[in-house]
Amino acid sequence: MISISAFIISLSGIILLLYFRLWEIKNGIRLFDINRKKLDEKIVYLGVYIQKYIPTFNGETLFRVYHGVIHYLALATLVVLRAVENKTVSLLEHVRGKREVKRGVTQSDFLKQVGDHKQNLEKPLINKVK
Repeated sequence: MISISAFIISLSGIILLLYFRLWEIKNGIRLFDINRKKLDEKIVYLGVYIQKYIPTFNGETLFRVYHGVIHYLALATLVVLRAVENKTVSLLEHVRGKREVKRGVTQSDFLKQVGDHKQNLEKPLINKVK
């Protein structure tokens, strides 16, 4: 299971990298041009660090790292989906013409009068039948 998740994460990273590079070529823009050299050096250092220290990790440690990464990605996906859902629901309610309904607040004079009349009515006495 860990190998499958590592493969999926690596494959998605490679695909994102290629898509990002194609986008740069298509638009003629090179993002982070000023700091690209420093970033490349840091990536090379990170690669050397990973090659040096990852083999010393045991399976339990790698499992916890993968679990943490996958859990974080799931939570981030959930936050994004909830935000999209909230925006979609509010847009749908706006299109349908629904507004927020506040309890106890009415704009209609007739409904206010009916409510006042109903509150002033005497409550009938209930006769107990024996």
